[in-house]
Amino acid sequence: MNKLLSLLLLSLVLISCKDEAKQADSTKTAEPTEPIIAKVYEENFDLRKDSIIFNSGTIENFDPNGNSIDVYWIGQERDTVLRFYRKYDTAMNLIGAEYYEEGDTEPSRDTVYFNAEGLKVEASLNAENQISWKSTITPDTNGNPVLKTYENGKGEYRGLDSLFFDSQDRVIKGFYKNSKGKRYSVRTYEYVKSDEKGNWTERKMFKNDTLNQKQVRTITYH
Repeated sequence: MNKLLSLLLLSLVLISCKDEAKQADSTKTAEPTEPIIAKVYEENFDLRKDSIIFNSGTIENFDPNGNSIDVYWIGQERDTVLRFYRKYDTAMNLIGAEYYEEGDTEPSRDTVYFNAEGLKVEASLNAENQISWKSTITPDTNGNPVLKTYENGKGEYRGLDSLFFDSQDRVIKGFYKNSKGKRYSVRTYEYVKSDEKGNWTERKMFKNDTLNQKQVRTITYH
């Protein structure tokens, strides 16, 4: 898999985790009074004229303390195309992940660390355990990843993701800009339904103000 795409997929998962506004941070122990998510099954549907077509999905599992353990990507044929396993240290701080694409017998690896400026860095490692791609994350005051800048293994700038969040820490707008400054389609989100715990279960996605996709989530709790 293209390393930049891998980082984008990792970013999507982390954003999805952050969208669980009522759940504790994925690297910390949740308060006892908070509802603890056990599993999120998210389905992405393309909207084409009068048709609703399944595009992809993810299944994400959490431990009883709210830490994300693994994620499975579901393809258009509803088969598993990617398996993603998070790695934690003894203090349950997220330190990386291993993932398998369909047919892989050996995993690809990611690492997570903080740079000299105190910003979180998510990096993909090559077979020699060297960084091949990385994203540096700038959060807002609520910890939402509002800016992600991408670099290759040589430290060359390769683009950025800019994200905007509402008062409930749900992403409402985002776009990718490449290293030459070209901005790709602007995505905006409209939240339609939530469950009794306050976590969203359906939203619409617009690309350049045109309704393009909807996402539906089934959430179960510990």
